[in-house]
Amino acid sequence: MATEVAITTNGVNGTNGVKANGRVKSKNQLRRLKAKQKKAEQGKTPEAEEYQVKEEEAEPQQNVEYVPEKLDVKGPALEAFSDVFARFQPPPEAVSTERERENVKGEVIYSDDEMASEGDSESEEKKPLSKKKARKMNRLTVAELKQLVKKPEVVEWTDVTAADPRLLLHLKSYRNTVPIPAHWSAKRDYLQGKRGIEKPPFQLPSYIADTGIATMRDAIKEKEANMSLKQKTRERVQPKMGKVDIDYQKLHDAFFKYMTKPNVTSFGEMYYEGKEFETQLKHKRPGDLSPELVEALSIPPLAPPPWLISMQRFGPPPSYPTLRIPGLNAPIPEGAQWGFHPGGWGKPPLDEYNRPLYGDVFGVLPKNTDADNT
Repeated sequence: MATEVAITTNGVNGTNGVKANGRVKSKNQLRRLKAKQKKAEQGKTPEAEEYQVKEEEAEPQQNVEYVPEKLDVKGPALEAFSDVFARFQPPPEAVSTERERENVKGEVIYSDDEMASEGDSESEEKKPLSKKKARKMNRLTVAELKQLVKKPEVVEWTDVTAADPRLLLHLKSYRNTVPIPAHWSAKRDYLQGKRGIEKPPFQLPSYIADTGIATMRDAIKEKEANMSLKQKTRERVQPKMGKVDIDYQKLHDAFFKYMTKPNVTSFGEMYYEGKEFETQLKHKRPGDLSPELVEALSIPPLAPPPWLISMQRFGPPPSYPTLRIPGLNAPIPEGAQWGFHPGGWGKPPLDEYNRPLYGDVFGVLPKNTDADNT
């Protein structure tokens, strides 16, 4: 059976291959092929050797540096032409860059990594900026955007990345516009943070609960629970009507007289996660302390709030001129005492003639009534 032997050499100018059926014809031919293979590996093909000799014979390239003459323009006759002479002088940056290039040419490189890093740095310097980087450089900051628009309070940190930030803010500050929900940029899914919170049971509105329907339903459910199986099946086959019988007048008054409007959102008010747990400041009045706050501040009964002494020294808060504060411009509650002992209401603010400074702190002045005004 004939065997096929293939000897291939990858040279500079391509691939040279010799095939022979059986065995190689002669040892000299094999020696020549091996020599060719070595030369190809070292890059010493006849064409390459000839090009190398020609390159050595060529004259080396010479770098000529032109040193301009420093002109003395201090003379009075040459001052008018100083601008003209300055145009023929090379800038100092060009001279420094040329010297840096010469120094770089004279450096010794010890590894291929240094050559690769230098090549990368040059390519990075020559590489133009991408569209993304150019867009980021031309982007306005939040402070600059707030200075350019009429209503800086509507500016958010995400507005600077818009295609046209000024148009966006003009639309946001326009009258009767509804804002975009705040959860658009959240990574978590909408309302997924409320999964661990227990939902409170539904409560009937007060005007429906006053009719007594809840107590009647509870009584019927309790009665059904005590029934036997035979009674339950009979009730299922022949149900009795009119178990929950409420007076018509009560129902009429509940829905047409005592019905209150439910809490609805106003125009442009958006719902967000946890909004129902926030404190409704509409129902809060300044000066009214909740039981939770009294307990947190450890205020005993018939004791003043801890800021009353400072108000007696510096005056009432200027933001609430009509606010009645006991111990400052209103009488203290019954059973309380003046003084600086624990539970005392301090000293009433008086002038040099012992007249109250801020209002009727002793409760002796007559109250203004509607009858007096008429």
